[in-house]
Amino acid sequence: GRSAGARGERSISAARRALESRAMAVASAHGGMIEASQALALYGKRLSAAREACNGSGFKSFARQAPAWSSSQGDDYADESTSDGEVLAELLSADMASEASASVGKAAVVSGEAVCLCAHCSLPLGLVAYCCDGLQGSYLHGECMAQHMAKTMRQEEEQRRKADLELKVVRREAYDIGWKPEVIPRNAESAAKLGCDVKPQGMSCIVAENDKLRVAATLEPEAAVNLEYLCIALQVRRTEGREPLFSLDPLNEDDAEAKEGEPEASMQLKRFEPEWLAGTSVGEVMFQADYHLKELSMGEYEQPVIGMRSCLDYSGADSEDTEWSAREWFVVRKAEMRVSEDNVLVPCLRMGVEAREQIAGADGLEDAPITRPDHPLVKYAEAFTHNFDLIAER
Repeated sequence: GRSAGARGERSISAARRALESRAMAVASAHGGMIEASQALALYGKRLSAAREACNGSGFKSFARQAPAWSSSQGDDYADESTSDGEVLAELLSADMASEASASVGKAAVVSGEAVCLCAHCSLPLGLVAYCCDGLQGSYLHGECMAQHMAKTMRQEEEQRRKADLELKVVRREAYDIGWKPEVIPRNAESAAKLGCDVKPQGMSCIVAENDKLRVAATLEPEAAVNLEYLCIALQVRRTEGREPLFSLDPLNEDDAEAKEGEPEASMQLKRFEPEWLAGTSVGEVMFQADYHLKELSMGEYEQPVIGMRSCLDYSGADSEDTEWSAREWFVVRKAEMRVSEDNVLVPCLRMGVEAREQIAGADGLEDAPITRPDHPLVKYAEAFTHNFDLIAER
């Protein structure tokens, strides 16, 4: 209350000094023919008329010109119906009303005149101002309006990203997407199922002795194998005569038509070969690896190696501004078993990523006969293959 009263007294004092200065200037201009009090009364009258004339403009700006003065107005000198106290009250009325209601905007007394202030920077408005939808009854400078709009857009984008992240978390939990170290099979349990004499507590390796294989503990990461993964892979080779395979394929036409308009219509089908891989630890790790590769290629996460670009980055820099569809997958470029000096089998393999553009065919999307080497997904596959060992370590 004391600070508000002090501000009011200072504003009144400033306005009074400005009016008295103006009155003295008018009296001097007329050669002392009128007194300062008469000039003050006439100036207050003209100021009130000018203010009433601009009430319909929506906001008060600086008065660029003072009310006209001429010798023909001598009859008005005796009119003292508008006292200096009423003039001061009128000058401060906008400020008082503004402080009473914050929704109307900001106002202040500058050089004896009540003016509107910018709702963003609190500086006086000029002849041009902008109405802000988010701040009812307030006005802003052009630069302040631009800053306000940019801030609003950033807030909306942040809210959109937050909503997308929340939806993504719900979907990943619902469909069990995301690899976790806790799901890695333990060698101790696998060794017990196989009836091995040694039950390793850490890493395990395979040792060849007298045309037989046995499980042993090891401290060398290069020789370590996961017994459950190895057993399932060998079972696929023995029963199917091939390597395990996983792929995410689009829904067939019947399923897509049945689910048209539903969120499930945009989903893909898990395809395991052989089918009994579904639900096994090998099938699960193949699905998670394939899905994470697609997320990385589409820029969902930060790239694992500095300098790598997502296929969306390559697509933005592509000279051909066309829509495209493609797929990518892990491949085994080379695989062999080496034997160390102490008869330990050391697996040696070279992995990579391949990509192929897809085109619409009679049965849906089909692999294109030729994929151009500068295709965005092909470029990403080459970069991923080049850094594969470093990415695997991380």
